[in-house]
Amino acid sequence: TARRVDREVQSELARVSEGWQQRERRLEAPAFTDLQQWIQSSDWIVSAIYLPDDDPASSVYASKLPERTDHPRFLTREFLTATGTVRFSYDAEKLIARAEEVVRQLPLKNRPDGMHEQAEVKLVRSTPEQGLFRSGDGFAFVAPLNPPLAGYGVRAFVRTAYIGSGWENPRAISLWLSFIALTLTAVGGYLAHRGMKKEQETMNLRGALIANVSHELRTPLSMIRLGAETLRRGTRLTEKERQEIEDQVLREVLHLSHLVENVLDVARMQHRQTKALAFTPVYPRELVTSVVSTYESWIRSKGFTVTLQIDENVAEQSWDRDAVSRALLNLIDNAIKYSADDKSIEVVLRQSPEHVILEVKDRGIGIAAKDLEHIFDPYFRAQFSDTQTRRGAGLGLTLVQQIVASHGGRVEVESEPGRGSAFRLLFPRAGGTAEEPVTEFARAREAF
Repeated sequence: TARRVDREVQSELARVSEGWQQRERRLEAPAFTDLQQWIQSSDWIVSAIYLPDDDPASSVYASKLPERTDHPRFLTREFLTATGTVRFSYDAEKLIARAEEVVRQLPLKNRPDGMHEQAEVKLVRSTPEQGLFRSGDGFAFVAPLNPPLAGYGVRAFVRTAYIGSGWENPRAISLWLSFIALTLTAVGGYLAHRGMKKEQETMNLRGALIANVSHELRTPLSMIRLGAETLRRGTRLTEKERQEIEDQVLREVLHLSHLVENVLDVARMQHRQTKALAFTPVYPRELVTSVVSTYESWIRSKGFTVTLQIDENVAEQSWDRDAVSRALLNLIDNAIKYSADDKSIEVVLRQSPEHVILEVKDRGIGIAAKDLEHIFDPYFRAQFSDTQTRRGAGLGLTLVQQIVASHGGRVEVESEPGRGSAFRLLFPRAGGTAEEPVTEFARAREAF
């Protein structure tokens, strides 16, 4: 209301100023009667003086009151015109009275829903108390006006009789709002704590990933360095010994290449990046035998044997050769890591009417039923008594699932603790009814 009164006052001051300037433009030299008519047009103007720029001595003065015009409620204002300056005195209370119609338009008056007026609003001289304060049998709020009427204000008063009870009672409403605010604060604190805890777990997992990767890289690098130094200094090595060292170096280079590819895939997952797949004609039989023969030396160095069961009738498929090879190698690597005394691995290639199926079986420690639904989650590692001693960061199966999904297929798992696991990669068969392969890696899961 105070802002609306201020706007009304400024509008009225601008109106009288514009009125004089329009009158002045029609006159050659404003006279007493002109100034008198101007102040008579506004009942709140008390007196005025016109000072021409070219001859200040010929100023014109007019007044409504015969008495002095220095009353405390009289204020002075001036404005420049095209030919001079007008300075006038006015009655502030009369000027405010002209704006009283703004107060009568308050929403609490004459409400259409039939409610009685609850707030008593009026214009008053400002007091030292401004804003909200308790006054007598109710509460008051005083908002001061802006200059030139800074000595006045708008006062609203509400009696406590209008406060009501129950749900209409502001105290009850305040208590409920406070309770809701505290509840929301508690929920926000809990969510913030959970977010910080999750972030801390992610940091710990990344730290474990870095430690595992460092350990994994150190071993092949050490073996490569040792083999290279032996070859360099071993002038008395036999041809057979030299061949064995070269095979060992090559084996560790292949292992190192596999590790680096996995690390790069993990980096892409963590940065929400995708990798375009290069789909080319691939013979699944040739792909499986190539991967196994390439890494056979490394597999045998771990004490494992690989048995192949390949359906010779599997036709040519459109796959990304490197991606599928990496998925198969990850499954073989997992079978090696999670096997105990029975160190045998079986790789099966067959087909159904709709899929080409690539399966890796082991006779290892198996996976508990409660862990099966989480094994493809990033960083998840099934809990065993020796989990911490088995290398890995829980990302191999996540990469396998993404590779198969990017080909439009899916992964199936059968496992029983103590009896081993079987991972089946089901790729859409060329000419089958399964989904068409996509052209890029599926994006990393939202868990990242």
